[in-house]
Amino acid sequence: MQRINQNMTGYRMPAYVEEILTENYCKNFVRMSIIRDSGKYSFSYKPAGLSRLDPSKMTLYDKLLLIRNLISLSENASDHLIEGESYLLEPELVYSKGCSVDMNSIRLLYYPDVKKLDFRYKIVLFADRILNKSIREEREMAERIRSAAEPGDMNRLKMFLDKAILRIENSMN
Repeated sequence: MQRINQNMTGYRMPAYVEEILTENYCKNFVRMSIIRDSGKYSFSYKPAGLSRLDPSKMTLYDKLLLIRNLISLSENASDHLIEGESYLLEPELVYSKGCSVDMNSIRLLYYPDVKKLDFRYKIVLFADRILNKSIREEREMAERIRSAAEPGDMNRLKMFLDKAILRIENSMN
């Protein structure tokens, strides 16, 4: 079984977060174990059955669905006391069962965000990284996502994404 290992120093993880992650109470994250030794953390992830998503092989529809589902994933994690500001959100940290962007298929590698960047900025940066700027439609979509997120209302961004996804679905039929 493949394992992914990461080390971190200069950080203090709350014990309840450590328990939530290692006991897999929040299913949004890749299963992991944590070893703490005098200010140093060793994270070991077990992505059995999961593979890293490759946004370069995804359609605009899949990318938008992924972004929307990552917002839902964050809300679910927040219900488990793991706030979106507490972990990194990078394309390299998104794993999936069968390359699906379905909410029940995607998982994140939990890696602490020591900067505690606001989640809405993270989602905009994430969208910016996965949308292909050389394709006009995707470049414009990245700008629209940024505009929808700027006022700070996640509901506005979710509604924008829902409408964009629905528009694409309707054009596919």
